[in-house]
Amino acid sequence: MSLFLGFALLGGFALPAAAFTPDNGEISRLMQRHYGGLTSWEAVMTFPEQPGVSAHVWHSRGRWRQEWQGEGAARAVGVNGRVVAACTQQGFPLSPLFVWLPPSPVATWQSWGVGIASRSFGFCGDAPCLMLGAEPGDEVSPAVHLHNESGTPLLVRYRSGPGVITVRFGEYRTVGGFQVPQRLSVDLGGTTLEARVEWIAVNRADSDSLYALDTPDVAPCAEPPAPFGLLRDSFRTPTLE
Repeated sequence: MSLFLGFALLGGFALPAAAFTPDNGEISRLMQRHYGGLTSWEAVMTFPEQPGVSAHVWHSRGRWRQEWQGEGAARAVGVNGRVVAACTQQGFPLSPLFVWLPPSPVATWQSWGVGIASRSFGFCGDAPCLMLGAEPGDEVSPAVHLHNESGTPLLVRYRSGPGVITVRFGEYRTVGGFQVPQRLSVDLGGTTLEARVEWIAVNRADSDSLYALDTPDVAPCAEPPAPFGLLRDSFRTPTLE
C-alpha cells in the first residue's frame, strides 16, 4: 500500500500531477519518516570496470572525507561540493553519493532547480515512483524520482555547465534501519560510470576528527587510476539556483 494518498497506476503510464499527487508537505513528511534520523554514514564504492580501485567515503551533515585506493592512495576532506583539503596537487573528485540524500531534501532539490510543482506518478524501471521536476519523456530538465512507497531516491538529475548530470540509485537494502543503495550509475553526458556501494555503517561517522583539515596530510599520496580522474574532471555536484 502506498504511503502517498489516493494513488493509482494505469499500466506503465504516468499519471499527470493532479489530486492524486502529494504536496510538498507530504513529500517532506515521507522523507522525514524514512530518513529523518540519518545523520551520518560510511560506505565504500568500487567500480566493476576498474577492479582494484575503491573510494572509502564518510559523510556527516554535509561534511565529508574520502580515501581512494588503487595503484596510488589519495585523501581529502570537504564540505558539500567544496574540497577543503587534499593530499593531491591536481584537484580531487567529488563523490556521486553526495547527491543521494541531501539535508532538507525537498528544499535542497528546489535549490538545485527541480520544479517540485511538476509531479507525476509512473514507473522507474520496475518500481512505482513519484517523478518530480520533469514530465515523463523529458530527459533534460532537473528532476528527482522517488520510490512511491519507501521514498528512496532512484534518480537525481541536475544542470552542470551546458549539460546535465544524471545519477541513478538502485538495489536498496536495509542498514541500521535505513534503506540505502548498493548500486549507482552516473551519466556524464555520454559517459556512464557504474559503481557498487558497500555500506559500512550509518550514524557512526559524526566524529569531528574524521573531517579535520589536517587529515589528508598523510604520506604517501599519489593519484589513483580511473575513475579518479574522470570524476575529478567531469563530475560536479549541483549549484544553487
